[in-house]
Formats: sequence, C-alpha cells, structure tokens
Amino acid sequence: MGGLASKQRISKQEKLGYIKNSPFYLYLTDETLEEFGKCFPFVKHCKEGDEISLDENTIYIIGKGSLELSATMADPSMKIENKGYLCKKHPGDLVSLSKEQDMATEQLSPQTKKLTSFVEQVRTKASSDSVILYNDAKALEAFLDKYPELSCPFSAIISSHIETYLSNIPFLANVKQSKLVVLAAMCKYESLEADEVVFEENTPGDKLYIILSGSAKVLAPQQPWISIQQSLEWGNEVDRNNENVTVAGLKNGDYFGETSLFVNVNRTSTVKTTGKSLFVTVERKTFENFCAVCPQIKQDMQMVMKERMVSNLSSLSIPFLIGIPPSSLKMLTNDVQVKETTAGEVVFKQNDVGDRFYIIVFGNVKIEKQEVDENGEVDPKITNLGTLGAGNYFGEMALVDDEPTLRTATVTSEDNAILLTVDKDSFRKIFGKNDNSLTEFTLRLLRSESELKHFLNHSLGLSTFTSYMKKTMAEENIKFWKAATEFRRDYSSHEGSKMKANAQEIIETFCKETSPSPINIPCSMRNSLVGKDVEPDPDIFNEAIDEIYRLMVRDNFARFKRTPEYQEFFNCLGTL
Repeated sequence: MGGLASKQRISKQEKLGYIKNSPFYLYLTDETLEEFGKCFPFVKHCKEGDEISLDENTIYIIGKGSLELSATMADPSMKIENKGYLCKKHPGDLVSLSKEQDMATEQLSPQTKKLTSFVEQVRTKASSDSVILYNDAKALEAFLDKYPELSCPFSAIISSHIETYLSNIPFLANVKQSKLVVLAAMCKYESLEADEVVFEENTPGDKLYIILSGSAKVLAPQQPWISIQQSLEWGNEVDRNNENVTVAGLKNGDYFGETSLFVNVNRTSTVKTTGKSLFVTVERKTFENFCAVCPQIKQDMQMVMKERMVSNLSSLSIPFLIGIPPSSLKMLTNDVQVKETTAGEVVFKQNDVGDRFYIIVFGNVKIEKQEVDENGEVDPKITNLGTLGAGNYFGEMALVDDEPTLRTATVTSEDNAILLTVDKDSFRKIFGKNDNSLTEFTLRLLRSESELKHFLNHSLGLSTFTSYMKKTMAEENIKFWKAATEFRRDYSSHEGSKMKANAQEIIETFCKETSPSPINIPCSMRNSLVGKDVEPDPDIFNEAIDEIYRLMVRDNFARFKRTPEYQEFFNCLGTL
C-alpha cells in the first residue's frame, strides 16, 4: 500500500468512539469532542499484512485492529538487515512519522550510493484488519484557533519530540538520535484525570513513564532503607518532608519507573496525579525488543542503577560503612554488581567458599543453617535463622578474612529480589594502601567479635589497649610487642649494625630475668635470645612475639573487652 490517500467514511458515532480511546479525549468535553471529530474526516481500512507508509505532519489514530512496528537498519558492512519486531500499536494509539527518521533514510553517499552511517528505519504494517483515522491539517488548525485553551495539551500530544525527552534519561543519553526516533515510535500515550493513581506501591512494575503535560506526586513509607530502594525507581530528586511519607513532586519532562524496564520487581512507591496529566509510556516487553537493536542501553542502565545505589549506601547506617567518605564509596561503582534473584533461588549454600558481600536493595532472603556434630556429621534438620529485608546485609565476613572462609548458613531469596554485591578485592580498593582504614573497617564490621590483632593494627585501638595495659600493670608485654614488631618491619630498610644494636636493646630491656621490664616467656625461648652475640635477623623475635601475643589474648584482652575503655573506643568509631 503506497499510503493513506484513499478517503473512506464511517459513522459519526463510530468515529467519536475511536477518538474517545485516544489521549486527546482527556481534554475534550461533549461539545469539543464533536468539533474535534470533524478534524478527522478521513479513514482507511487496512487488510492484515498491508504495509503502511505514513505522511509527515499527519496524525493517525488507530480505531480498530492493530499495527506492527519493525526496525530495519544498515549494519557496518552496509548490508541491510531486518532487526525484526519492535511493538504493536492498538486502538487509541497514535502513529506518526518523524522528520528525523525520514531524513535519516536519505543519507546516501553521492559517490557510492551506499548508506553513510548506521541508519535506522521503522516499518509499519497492519497485523490484523484495521481501521485508521487521519486528520485534515487545516481543520485541526481552525479547531485550535477556536479553542485556544486546548492548544497547549494538544501540542504536547501532536508536536512533542519524544526523542528529546528520552535523551534526558541518563541511560539513554549516549544513544544516537536516529535510534531514539525508533524508540519514540514505540511509545504510547496514557492520560489520567487529577487525583488518579498512576500505580500503587507493591504492585508489579512494567513500564517507564514520562510526563508530557500535567503533574504528579510520589508517596512512599519513610523508612531508613527507602532511599536505596528508590534509587532503583526514581531518576528525579525525592524530597522527604515528613516522618510518615516521602513526597516527590513530578512535573513536565520528569520520568519515573524506569527500572521496571530491566528488572521484575514491584513498585517501591505510589504515584498519583495532581492535575490532568498526559504520559508517554514505554512497556518492558517493547523495550526488550528495542534493546535487541541497541544492546548497549542495558549496560548503561545498569551503571546508572549502580551509581544511584552506591551513592545511597550511607542512608542505610550500615555500621562498618560509617565514616567511609562518599567519594571513596563511589569507587565501588565499577566493581559492584547488581544481582537479580527470583523466589526460591539460592544465593549461596552453607559451606560454600565466601567471596562476596551482599546488601539487599529490594525483596527478602531467608537464612537457614544445619548443625554439624563433633564427628563432622550434618544434622538433616534445617534451622530457620530468620528473614532479612531491604537495607540489611549478609556475607560480610568474606570482606575481612585474608584466607577463604566457608559460609556458615544458606541464603535463599523468598521473592524477586535485587542485591548489591561486591567481592573482597574490589571492596579493599577503596582503602588503597591505608592499612589503618582497612583495620577500622574490620573493627566496625566485627564490633564485639573483634580480635586483639585488629586493635593492635589500628592506631587508636593500639593506643587504647596500651593505656589499659599500663593501668593494669602489664605494660611490659605491649611495649615488647611494639618494639619487636617494629624491628621486624624496619629490618630491611636499615643498616645491619643499627639493627643489631636495636635487637640487643630489646633483649636487654625485656628478655633477661634481670631486665627492667621482663616479659614472661619460656626458659628455652629466653636462653635462645640471651647470652649470645646477636646477629642481624628479621625473625629473631618471632617466637617471642607469638608467645606474648597469646598471653595478652588469654590474660588481658578478654578483661579489656569488659571495660569502659573498650566501649569508649567503639563509641569513637560510631558503632555502639
């Protein structure tokens, strides 16, 4: 079929019924509906399979049946390739021809008569017997002159360059204009009266919305974890203005619900219109077809999601993340992964090697464990340890242990969930070579389960424990440990004669029975150090260091953990 030039008539009531299904009807009264109907004097009956060419500056309303849009594009080798089905347009939907799309098909090289760029086209054909209305341009112009109050909303429907709105969405910002034109052709209009619900919290999400005309508000529960959930859902700023609900004002050009294009999770908030509103929508199934044409979009969207979620980690008040600057956390964006799980999917099993840490962004997981007796036999009984929801975290021990650790429980997704996950090596990048910061992170993570080695490797922890040892008359042990470990650490960077003198000083001060600050070590260990001409050796004190460390753990550290000094230390870290 060469076009829609043929003019066929239908009854007035039938025509007005078709228009009532279109987005124009939101703004029409009974009087203006009849007048507007006169702007669409032409109708075309199409047979299934008819290919339809569209004219510029003409508005097409599908009255009955359906049209199918498919993409054709030139690949880099200049061979035309049909990329296949994109979407269907149904009764009430509008179909138009973009000037940019029309111009793109004419970009031919005069010398080679071949396409000069990766050019996209959209083909339209009837997928069933269809009826299409189309307008008389002069009649429509006269109608808008008569009803100027309709000029603005109708202009939003007729003249909006949807591809411009689409280009303002971060994950579409780098998509070529010609591809956005293809996506714009796949969009649909939805219109709602004031104070109507666009979608409700906890209902399935299946489309992206852009406001062409009107306004809306977002209602959400005010919970500590809500900001990271909404980092999935909202590209626009959210203003939290009372303790019960979170309210965001949405206006022309704002978009929301974009994550439903990529992941199968329920809505995190409720959206209601605050005035008559017209939306452009993109459905998930339609967008998946478009991603086949432009696969880079999915990667770009995942990066946007990760950036939002990482930037909102601080809102969760995860103890061991407190104090890490946002700029340092942002370094995780490239390494962090977004994991989507379905109900019943196992995240990891008990006794799996732990190599990742998880934060729940959306959904719930259950924790289950099987006990193992002293003979290594596994009890078949499974103990349910509870459920974790959005804002909680698990698997954190994988981040701090130098050696691989085994998972102590099985974690299973209870519903569709979104997890933010990062491995140990990637997480440690944010600390660089700052061992004190890494140790502080470990202390925040382990808290009351922290070991003496963590205190000794942290500047404030070492100072606090040293003060306690002095107070309890056990200062010689911590002084020896510090002197001997510094000797071992500095050995390679100093001359042998200086290190020999340092070693002798440590022996004289701590290792002899007559030393001013004698340490309690076995006679055999003492004899190996005393009474000999000490030769420079970085490992000379290793056995004594290990022995004194064991003594401090046994005799001092357990009591230290019950002191006000211990509590005050963690208060300083902000974890108690």
